[in-house]
Amino acid sequence: MRVLITPFPWVPHYYPIVPFAWACVLAGHEVRVAAMPSLTDVVTRTGLPAAPVGPDPAEAFRRAGVDFTPPRGSRRAERPRQAWPRDWPAHPERLSEQQRDYFRKIGLFASLMADAQLDDLVSLARDWRADVVVHDGTQFAGPVAAEALGLPNVRYLLGYPGQLRVDTSYGKDLVPEFPPLFERFGVAPRTEPTAWLDPSPPGVQYPWAPDARVLAMRYVPYNGPGELPGWLGEPPAKRRVCMTWGHTTAEWEGPALVGFIRRTIDAVLGLDVELVLVLSETLRDLLGEQPAGVRVAVGVPMNAVLPSCAAVVHHAGPGTTMAAAALGVPQLMITNHPHNAAMAARIAATGAGRHLLLEEAPEGTREIGAEVAALLEKPSFREDAARLRSGIASQPSPADVVTRVEELVR
Repeated sequence: MRVLITPFPWVPHYYPIVPFAWACVLAGHEVRVAAMPSLTDVVTRTGLPAAPVGPDPAEAFRRAGVDFTPPRGSRRAERPRQAWPRDWPAHPERLSEQQRDYFRKIGLFASLMADAQLDDLVSLARDWRADVVVHDGTQFAGPVAAEALGLPNVRYLLGYPGQLRVDTSYGKDLVPEFPPLFERFGVAPRTEPTAWLDPSPPGVQYPWAPDARVLAMRYVPYNGPGELPGWLGEPPAKRRVCMTWGHTTAEWEGPALVGFIRRTIDAVLGLDVELVLVLSETLRDLLGEQPAGVRVAVGVPMNAVLPSCAAVVHHAGPGTTMAAAALGVPQLMITNHPHNAAMAARIAATGAGRHLLLEEAPEGTREIGAEVAALLEKPSFREDAARLRSGIASQPSPADVVTRVEELVR
């Protein structure tokens, strides 16, 4: 079987599928990862062959006349104008037009990226004679290539449901830029994949439609390669708390969030703990020198740091959230995006952590320190995090799921 994997060209959209890709390789199948050139080095560092398709994202947007420059403001992130309904991914009818417009913009974003890749991706899939296309929810070029060539497609989730239906404005019409991608190849839009690949934990998954073909898969934490510092192999002298704000969030919103992150660092340092900051180079430079008692780890995979931690404080990005869930670590999730908030709310509902919206998070340090202290002191958080971990471990392994995907191409 020839498995063509094509992710949206952001690191958090690629890493979740790497364990499945390697399961395919170990089962004797051929795998290629087709992505924009900006992701090529990331792909090759995971040991998989990369096939560049299209230009870099910035060039794709330049051709479309859209500004791709990340914001570099210094203010705290703008507060949402309207509260998002509880469990909105399962209840799109509860969304306002303003909230649907949020996904229309993501759909435009994804469509412009797909348009720049499609010719190369379709040619690659045809010439290589791919058997199946595996893609994430915002890689709109994936279903187009599959439909154009009559191939099955598997749409994988990142471990959370917030971008489940971004090709629609959640429950209404397709985003207007999506159908023309199919029209270029004379085919009808494929809105439902041949199968969904869902690593969301039991109890966190949103209900699926009865006719949806869903392949549940155990989430295997993968946060990239990296050199491990010597201290990581030593038992911590105090309870260890990890703090991170991810890769994409740091690049796009670091300047706006740096003040809040500094205050959160102060809050954790007020406890009797060892604090480890897992940072991108961008955020490390923005935060500057750290006080004594703080370890700074740049480029160290989260799945290597978290097993030694008693709690983690983060922004509820999919990589950190799911790695912590799979490793049984209680979480304090502070979110300022609706898709991250949707996942954080579900994790918090299991009892495995706490969730705060950024606009509601206190400016002072005492309250945030109390939230982290509760994760450390109340046994219920550790017990519920352990139950969540067991639920994830009970899911079919990536190797088991490979056999299910084989059935799609027979």
